[in-house]
This record gives sequence, structure tokens and C-alpha cells, in this order.
Amino acid sequence: MADSDSSTDGDAARATTLRDARQRIEDLSVADGHFVVACVQTGVVPEPVTDARFDSHEAAERACAAACRYRETLQELDPSLSRYDLDVSEPITEPVDVATVRESTDERRPNGLPRTRRTAMVTGDGTDQWIRIENCPIVHLSGPDSLLDDEVISRQLRSKL
Repeated sequence: MADSDSSTDGDAARATTLRDARQRIEDLSVADGHFVVACVQTGVVPEPVTDARFDSHEAAERACAAACRYRETLQELDPSLSRYDLDVSEPITEPVDVATVRESTDERRPNGLPRTRRTAMVTGDGTDQWIRIENCPIVHLSGPDSLLDDEVISRQLRSKL
């Protein structure tokens, strides 16, 4: 009976933590804020901050702390839940653009066909955010709403398209 009582107490405490964290994030969020909480490595904006924006860095930091508590509590219930290293950042305002060019060269392949050089330029919304790639696989870095996770990009690279 004591195990049942402690389990019920633990579930109640988790429910309170989840509810309080969501409420804290909701209270701090604004419609058109300049900051978001996102994963440092992937840019993923997970629950409970998926659609939340914040008007100040300090408000976003408090929301980040609440989101971390929320996700840690969920991970106690489901250890397989995705883990994210959350931090405050500015939202991605424009998608990544890709321009590709295929150029002929003077060289020939072993099968006699002309060798070409393919160049891709990837740019973001800032003037210093770009990468130029020559003769490498081209992969999509973002989907319609967010950056793609590492597994999706790895599959694209393995396909050698």
C-alpha cells in the first residue's frame, strides 16, 4: 500500500510540475517576440515551447528553465523521449536558400562522357551565413517549418544523390 501511495504522490508532483511549467511559459510568451527557446545543436523547438516567442532575453531564459523542467519530468515517465540542449536564440525568420550550378569542364570521365562540376551555394538571412559546396552530395537542411534533424540529413547523404 505504501508503494501505491508514493507512486500516486510522485504522479501528482509530476503533473504539478508539468502544469506549472506550461503555465509559466504561457505567461512569459508574447505574440511577436524577438526570442525563442530552441535546441542548440539542431534548432528544433520542442514542446512545450513550440509556438512560443518572448519579448526579452530574460523572459526567454526563464521559459527555457521551465521547458527544461518540463522535459526532464516527461523523461522520467518516458526515457525514450528525445533530449534537447535548450537555449535562447533568435527565431529563424527566413528559410535557407539553395542555388545550384552545373558547369562543364575540359576533363573526361573514364566512360568518355564530359566531366562536370556542380556547385551549390547555401545562404541564410544574414550576409555572413553561407556555404559553397563543390562536387559533394546536396542535402536539404530544413523542412517547411524547421531545420531537419541529423538522422534525416544522414539518410540524404547516404543516398548519394
